[in-house]
Amino acid sequence: MSLKEKFEYTIKWIIIFIVSGSMIIYGIAKPFQFAGFTTSANLNISEGHKVMWTFYSYSLTYPIIIGIFEILGGIFILFNKSRIFGCLLLTIILSNIIIQDYIYEIVALKSAIFYQVLVLILFLYDREKLIKITSLLFSSTKHPKNILFLLIALLIALVLKYFETKIL
Repeated sequence: MSLKEKFEYTIKWIIIFIVSGSMIIYGIAKPFQFAGFTTSANLNISEGHKVMWTFYSYSLTYPIIIGIFEILGGIFILFNKSRIFGCLLLTIILSNIIIQDYIYEIVALKSAIFYQVLVLILFLYDREKLIKITSLLFSSTKHPKNILFLLIALLIALVLKYFETKIL
């Protein structure tokens, strides 16, 4: 292993440990982060911050679910075989957090962006695997296409959708 490869390997694992450790800690802390929040008298937080914290503290189920996914993503990126899946999972969670932090003016926005950038760097380290997975997902398989069956399927779907709106 050359000096450059050792350096890149070390940087990759520094990023993995930073993201993994942070996501696991954030995930474990999620239920406690929003527990007991009521309308805050703290004048240093924005109205958006109060709205978001009130929403999250209404029922701890949603923060717990997000915390579970943060923990799973943090664990999955530790292993070579599940790293891409972990990065995808964390990208979904972090994208949601980034959007909410931006809209509701939460000061943790920069941290969420930082972790997302680190996850994108991990994607770069595993770009060959990512390209292979992407090409498999979007490769076309040769199936005989029959327009009649497509039209029948569309018609059935429309009828079912009509009844769904009437019944449910």
